[in-house]
Amino acid sequence: MQSSLILPLMLAAMAAFMFFSIRNQKKRAAAVTEMQSSLTAGARVQLHAGLFGTVVDADREDIVTIEIAPGVVTEWNRMAIREVVSPDADAPSIESIDDAAGDVTGSDASDTVSLDKEQNEEK
Repeated sequence: MQSSLILPLMLAAMAAFMFFSIRNQKKRAAAVTEMQSSLTAGARVQLHAGLFGTVVDADREDIVTIEIAPGVVTEWNRMAIREVVSPDADAPSIESIDDAAGDVTGSDASDTVSLDKEQNEEK
């Protein structure tokens, strides 16, 4: 008697698991679609490629214009937007990248030059 109940219970548990998984997946997809359709100019976003930018124009149905650096404006498919991020998120600003690149001085600068020479000699 007990062995005849195992199979139906296993099938019922599997069906319940599939039902809840599909339900959660549909909720996440609806939330992403809502986020992508409610974009406005000025929103800071992260794309699926990992790129951060600011929405410049979101009036077209499928295309969003995003500024990825000062003066660099690109067009992206609306579905490429992963999430809207807050302005103080982990995305580095252009100024901080420029400052970090300009801070190479002293022995660090000579080490970088010597490494570049070694890599070119190996080729």
